[in-house]
Amino acid sequence: MADTYLVSQCALMAYCRRMEDLSRFGWNDGWADKWQRLTIAGTVPARVVADFGTSLKLVTPELVTAELSGILAHYTSKDLVPKVGDWVAVRLLDNGNAVVESIVPRRSEIARKAAGQRNVKQIIAANVDVAFVLLALDNDFSIERLKRYLYQLSVSNVSPVVVLNKADKVDDINPYLTSLESLGLPIIISTATEGMGVEDILSHIGPAQTAILLGSSGVGKSTLTNRLLGREAQATQEVRASDDTGKHTTVHRELFMLPNGGLLIDTPGIRELQLWGTQEDLDDNFDDVAELISQCQYTTCQHNGEVGCAIQAAINDGRLQASHYADYVKMKAELKVVRLKSTVQARLANKKSRKTINRQAQDSLQDDW
Repeated sequence: MADTYLVSQCALMAYCRRMEDLSRFGWNDGWADKWQRLTIAGTVPARVVADFGTSLKLVTPELVTAELSGILAHYTSKDLVPKVGDWVAVRLLDNGNAVVESIVPRRSEIARKAAGQRNVKQIIAANVDVAFVLLALDNDFSIERLKRYLYQLSVSNVSPVVVLNKADKVDDINPYLTSLESLGLPIIISTATEGMGVEDILSHIGPAQTAILLGSSGVGKSTLTNRLLGREAQATQEVRASDDTGKHTTVHRELFMLPNGGLLIDTPGIRELQLWGTQEDLDDNFDDVAELISQCQYTTCQHNGEVGCAIQAAINDGRLQASHYADYVKMKAELKVVRLKSTVQARLANKKSRKTINRQAQDSLQDDW
């Protein structure tokens, strides 16, 4: 009896130590509650810290290599396959590797429409608290692109911070700051190669909080990652002098532990951020435009010279920038295409499902006969 008690106490202590170590990676009571609801016997919680496509790196808190279970790999929607930042239920194998059986429901996810013609939601990272959107002040600065990032972050309630990197490339940064004033966002001025702005960035990342660096190729994400970590963790390359663009230095997504106890996800450069979301999300993000639209005299107003158009009135008297409204119109049209394609896909899926059910019913009748 005493031996059984000692064994159970040792197991409890080992479990507590494991959970304490995982808390460094963001584990807390909220995740423990979600974990309890999974009730998958024989598994332990782990967090995905690197995604290499065919395999994942997890902390359990020990570092292990894992593959997906057959169900996750072949029968699960792509947007529910584990990504960097996800908490997962993992089965540890005798050979030191592991199999991921399920993901713990996400608190947040950063997504986009997959590149190309496919109408597929692609998850960039999961369970992120704060996102740093990098704009390089060489030839990368684009408010239109920034708004696309802000839209996707708003969909998941991820706090954005703008980082104006390569500040040494311009003589006067004030025009850039003035152009961003209306967004009302925290802005950090940085020169990653010199370490400028690093402390300001770290001040936005608390212990066990997860941050992510987002931006185009060549904006300096890998250089900034190295500065934040205080070591050369990511390879860097010079941008091309001809067009101020860089190659994809980072080729996979990876989560790092920062010296201040925070967590940082570095990602490959995003060449094109195709939107994924709803019209309602867009209206929340462009609440000033949505409010003006609600004031138009006619609900059918196309905002193209009609009588009583609040949009045109606001543009004419300077309350609304024409470029800002143009961004809204462009993004609305893009999301409409996504919605229409999703509707068609859903109808086809339902039709296929009905055919399968009918075929199974006919087979059953034949078997009964």
